[in-house]
Amino acid sequence: MTTVAPAVVPPPFTGGELVFAGGTDWSQADAEREAKYPNLPDPHRIKSLIGIKIMFIAGGPSAVHAMAGDSEGRLFTWGRNDKGQLGHGDLLQRNVPTIVEGLKGKFITTAAGGKGHTVVVTQDGESYSWGTNIMGQLGVGAAKSKGKVEELMTSPVKALVVKASTVSCGTDFTVWLCSGTVFSAGSGQYGQLGDGSDHSYNAKDSSIQMMTEPSPTPRSIATLAERTITRVTCGQNHSIAVDSEGGVYTWGNGGYGRLGHKVQQEEHKPRRIEFFAGRYTAPSSSIITASQTASFAIGPGTQLYSWGKTKANGDNQMYPNAVADLSGWNIRSMACGPAVFAVAADNSVITWGSATNGELAYGSSGKKSSANPDKVSALEGIITQQVAVGLGFSMFLLDDSNPSVAKLPVFESSVPKEAAAPEAEEKDTKAKGKRKAPEPAPKKAKK
Repeated sequence: MTTVAPAVVPPPFTGGELVFAGGTDWSQADAEREAKYPNLPDPHRIKSLIGIKIMFIAGGPSAVHAMAGDSEGRLFTWGRNDKGQLGHGDLLQRNVPTIVEGLKGKFITTAAGGKGHTVVVTQDGESYSWGTNIMGQLGVGAAKSKGKVEELMTSPVKALVVKASTVSCGTDFTVWLCSGTVFSAGSGQYGQLGDGSDHSYNAKDSSIQMMTEPSPTPRSIATLAERTITRVTCGQNHSIAVDSEGGVYTWGNGGYGRLGHKVQQEEHKPRRIEFFAGRYTAPSSSIITASQTASFAIGPGTQLYSWGKTKANGDNQMYPNAVADLSGWNIRSMACGPAVFAVAADNSVITWGSATNGELAYGSSGKKSSANPDKVSALEGIITQQVAVGLGFSMFLLDDSNPSVAKLPVFESSVPKEAAAPEAEEKDTKAKGKRKAPEPAPKKAKK
């Protein structure tokens, strides 16, 4: 009689070490600042976090700030703070990880960042948010910006959701997953709230001036009401969800094919991707992530699929295609910046995309950008629990029991705190204020 060995269950993760690559000039001001704010193309440990057990890391496809939570439930934030998105009660930029004191007594389990806002979820299923609320993206039930006066909440406030398990942020909107139900708030300019509307209106009687109405109260997405949703994520202006039966849904901006429906058009309600059906049904635990113009999901087995525009000079992928370079890899985590992608798989970290500040972590003598996935040699052989990417930076959460981790270089900022920088320019987002601005027209896709 053949004896089958029981499956090996890995021990629960009790925390690891965060390493960072990319730009340290969060203001992205000018080249003259490089001496004080160097780019880090080699993965670096952060001096102030050495010895602290980090449980999760977070960025976002529009975020120019970083977040990390430790084993005590504390949240650290650092980076740009022109909208109060760091949550420290002011607009001072932090160049070193700083504890958000306004969350004292709360155990933070996950976080997400938009262009100018941050949202977290606690162990008790509560959610807190801070930063700009110009489009109601904080989910507090009201948006009070008037004219040129933008409503900023620089300390954590409670969002109007309960039993939340995770959260994701686009540029100026937020999506929560609460007991299998999806809630959204913020800008619906491209239909990314999934409620059937782009919330646009004409602000002038005598001419055409289209504006987007804020949606400050989180509301459940009716189209998904009869489904149990297990995963949700946001690109800059679109959203993705997976249900318990393996269906994959997308909605929002459809330019470049990022919704996977073979057409370039907005979807104002979640629409199931035809590809992920039958033998291609995705696992309910599928890893999903999105960038500025692309989307990714794990399909059957461990195969990663992508759609949209994944290469600066490549064709648009109008429906999911297997990422052949990652076939056979056991992917543990994946994250996207605007146009940079990072994967933790087996004992490797793999990155690719159009980088700006060395965030691919290939090293000072390595490639600046890469159209195809490639290993980060400095982290080879180390188990990486999670990856996170933002605008110009990437982070990796490593198993610190590996002695190679302690040999990585250490970075310490010489300017821990400074005045907030002016607002960064960014493509593929709405105009300032609430004016409805069309996205640049994509090139005609090849089917």
